[in-house]
Amino acid sequence: MKIAIVGGGIGGLATALAMTQAGFTVMVYERSAQLVDQGAGITLAPNATRVLYHLGLGPGLEETSVTPPMTEYRHYRTGAVIMRMMTKDFRALYGAPYMRLHRWDLQHAMITRLAEVAPGAFRLGSGVERLESRGDHVQLRFADGRVEIADAVVAADGIRSSIRETLFNPAPPVFAGFVAWRGLVDTADLPRHLHESAVAFGHGRHINRYLVRSGELLNFIAVAHRDKWEAEGWTIPAPLDEFLEEFASFDEGTRTVISRPVLGQVFKWGLFGRPWLEQWSSGRVVLLGDAAHPMLPFLGQGAANALEDAMILTRCLTSESTPERAFALYQKTRGPRVRSATEQAVRRGDRYLGEPNEDSLKGDEPGAQYAYDAVSGPLGG
Repeated sequence: MKIAIVGGGIGGLATALAMTQAGFTVMVYERSAQLVDQGAGITLAPNATRVLYHLGLGPGLEETSVTPPMTEYRHYRTGAVIMRMMTKDFRALYGAPYMRLHRWDLQHAMITRLAEVAPGAFRLGSGVERLESRGDHVQLRFADGRVEIADAVVAADGIRSSIRETLFNPAPPVFAGFVAWRGLVDTADLPRHLHESAVAFGHGRHINRYLVRSGELLNFIAVAHRDKWEAEGWTIPAPLDEFLEEFASFDEGTRTVISRPVLGQVFKWGLFGRPWLEQWSSGRVVLLGDAAHPMLPFLGQGAANALEDAMILTRCLTSESTPERAFALYQKTRGPRVRSATEQAVRRGDRYLGEPNEDSLKGDEPGAQYAYDAVSGPLGG
């Protein structure tokens, strides 16, 4: 069976690796002419790293990942510690480690691995303009005029998926009331005591910072509550002085960290929610990851759920006689879990709105979601 995967992000690449491992022929079509380091960190809990180890990526990624001994939650203005969360032995508890990585290290490892197991399967500069279902296959029409055929198509083209918009006509995105900034800081430019994992929060703002790439870089994500709509995007440059003014009331250590981004670059975007999509497939086309179920970042499970999707979808295609039956089983398996996580992420954002205190952080400890096993857990349940 030939599977076309639209989108060369984490979800699309994980799908390609899982399906190649299962014996399918895959092609990954990425619209961008070249992939670049977008300068961002990513947190992957054991439910995500379990998949990465199954795909043969775990040991290499673990070499550059960082697992902090603890994370401190602090008062945004004074820097006083409100709660200290010690890092558990996640490998002993769940059979897989907890990793904090540079996002490009993960994506590059996936691209390299795909080139080894399926040479020529990754096609850059391949923007899909239209899909046409033709009974037992799907025709893909590209921006450059060429046409290709696949037995099934996986749309992993992200939160602004053109395939979702075309085939499923979902409701438009709704501004979630938050604006986010991100950046990276070279730890060589920081005092040693600021090489740490910490969340400073209060009164509608919070900044989460943590080490990546073996501690060479510190990643930060800053979020502020807003009533006004902002542009949605991931690589929109923002003026550094505007960003620093937004968080001028934060403690000295936090201000020091965010004032020293690499090359003075920070990026800003609005956070948008999307109404739940009841149907993820149409004929032999199926949605995956953010294209199917966009998730606000407050739970730290967006990429993890895309990795889980990739593994579960592959297993469904292996176990069912047709893509249509496989897609139905995939949605039955994934729907309840993903919907719960999506709703929980929305609720998590509210904890940062008032005066910071320990009560607002209750329920933040790692939970049962880390034990989820996309590699060998039951299907359909």
